[in-house]
Formats: sequence, C-alpha cells, structure tokens
Amino acid sequence: MQALIWLPVDHTALEALQALLRERDVFTTGYEHLGVDAYVPATYLHDQLLEETSFCFRYDRNVLSRLVEVVQGKPLREEHRVACGIQALAQITEAVVEPNIALYELGTGCSHDDAEEQLALFRRIDHTHPQHWADLATGLVDGFDDDQLADWQGQSIKETNYAKTLNHWRASYAACLKIASLELSAMGAEAKMLELIRWMEEDLCFLVPGMILANRYLAPNAKRNGLFKQLRSADRNKALQGVRNQAWDLTLIYAWMDDFRNIDATGRIVILASLDRGLHAIARWVLMAIETEDHAASAQQQKMEEEFLGSWGEKRGRRLLESWQAAQLRRSSHPERKRVLTLEDMREAERALEEELLRSS
Repeated sequence: MQALIWLPVDHTALEALQALLRERDVFTTGYEHLGVDAYVPATYLHDQLLEETSFCFRYDRNVLSRLVEVVQGKPLREEHRVACGIQALAQITEAVVEPNIALYELGTGCSHDDAEEQLALFRRIDHTHPQHWADLATGLVDGFDDDQLADWQGQSIKETNYAKTLNHWRASYAACLKIASLELSAMGAEAKMLELIRWMEEDLCFLVPGMILANRYLAPNAKRNGLFKQLRSADRNKALQGVRNQAWDLTLIYAWMDDFRNIDATGRIVILASLDRGLHAIARWVLMAIETEDHAASAQQQKMEEEFLGSWGEKRGRRLLESWQAAQLRRSSHPERKRVLTLEDMREAERALEEELLRSS
C-alpha cells in the first residue's frame, strides 16, 4: 500500500530538527530493539495508517517547563530548542501529548492552581502550528511572538486534583530517601546496597527501577551526573528537594511502564520524552525487563547479572546478585511474610527517612 502524506513543516526544518533530537537522544519508545528510527515522522504515520496504532508522547517536567519558558519570553538555550523540537515532532505525527506527571509534580510542589494554569497554557502550545516550534528548534528564529500562540477554546478540562500525592510517587520517594540516606552514611559501598536490598524486602517492596537507580548511584565508579542534586548541600531542604526530584523521575518511569504494559489493551504506543539521559537509561533497562516477562526467567536473571557485575565487578557483583535473588525467593516462597503497607505506614516511613536526611550532611 502506498500513501501520499502531507507534513505541516518544511523539509529542511524537518531534517534539522530530526538530527537535533536524535543527537540529544530524547525518546524511549520500545522501537529501539527493532532498529526503527524514532525521530522520523514516517515511523509513526506508517503504523497509524497500516496498523491503526495510535501514539502518545509522555512528557517529563523538563520538557514541559522549557516550552512554557519559551512562550513566556525567556532567553533560549539549547534545552529550550530541544523541547521545541520534541513538540514539533509530536504535532507532526498527530500524536497525543500527555503531561500529567509533570503537572502533578508542579501541583504538589507549588499548587493545584499553578498546575491548572500551566495545563491551560500547554493546550494553547499544543494547538500552535508546528512550524513555529520547528523554526525555534532549528535556530531559524530566536524568540516566540505572543501572536503566534493559538487561542485554543476546546472542551473544559476534566477536574483533576494535581496537588494529590500519587501512590507511585510515594513508593518512589521512600526508595529515593533510603538511597540518599545510605549514600550519606559511613557504610561501605557494598554494605549500602545490601542494606537497601534488606530494606526493600522487609520494610517496603521490591522496586526494580529504584534498585537500578541505586546500583548506578552507589557503585564506586558510578557516573552520578544529575542524580540526587545538592544532596550534600548545607541547606538540607535543598537536599530534600533533590530527592523529591529524583522520586519524580522514577514516578514518570512507573507511569510509562504502565503505558507499555497496556499496549495490547489500548492499541497505543507511548513515547517517553525527556531531556534527562539518566532517566532514559533506567527506562530502557526496565523496558528490556518488561519485554522478557513472558519469556524464560533466566533471561531476566541474566539482565540483573549484567547490571550488578557491570557496576561492581565479578566478585562483589556476584554477591549482590545472589543477595537480591535470595531476597526475592524468600518473598515469593513465603507470601505470608509480605508486609501489607497502609497509607499511614508509608507516611511514617517518609517522616522517619526525611528526618534522617535532614540531620545528615
């Protein structure tokens, strides 16, 4: 079947923004293992036409906030241009954009009204012609004119409490608080990981993205750029804010994991869009783990083995792997030992971990 497709962006700008986004590596799609180029609109339009597949771009807070800054007239930096490129591609492919996790992050950190105001502004952004975003992304223009922003008058926005605490965020926050406290402790690196495994087994639950984050943060030679920002700041509230930001990264990954698992039911492929390469690294590891869920358990075990041994070397990595596997086996073999956590249990754990972090430096 052949089809003639009209694209609302000129060819030169389209090629330039594709190159920009590909170089910055801003998408995790599920296409990676197929060798399909996620930065070419035809990838999406082909599946929409022939497979009746729909697409959604799930935005990280760093993408949404950069777009808002652009229309507010802030000076353009590289990250603003990349965010504009993401927005252009999302509109060119006629995909839905889902910014809800970014809005919950804003709503809990500021207020529900702030999140609603930003959502209303984003709806106007999302209805503005994509050529404007492409021109900004490729440097053809240096700023955004107010009269370019669409006057969107659509359906009323569904009532949502953006100031509420999400369950995924609560669990992610507890895990990030624990990782941060362990980092600041006097324990050796391997002992920190063993304590985290014990804590997940006995006090919380097994959070695979949290464990991958810890493994890549607590290992002796870990590349920590961008992780747990200002953890050692003299202002302990700044350290706590850095932990909260890290928890939102995990929350976004959990939301995207749910999207990926529901592909068969929804017929919708969700692309994770973020400027954070560390977030993408964890998301892609989780993606490969999800894809092996229906295959031999040995495939998943091999992935965990590669993760631990790659970060810790043969001897220590093997010990950590065996500890992780033993903890999971104990939990699965004795489900009666699984602790049922109430909301108050989680809140109490958060309070205790926050106090510990605020006392440390």
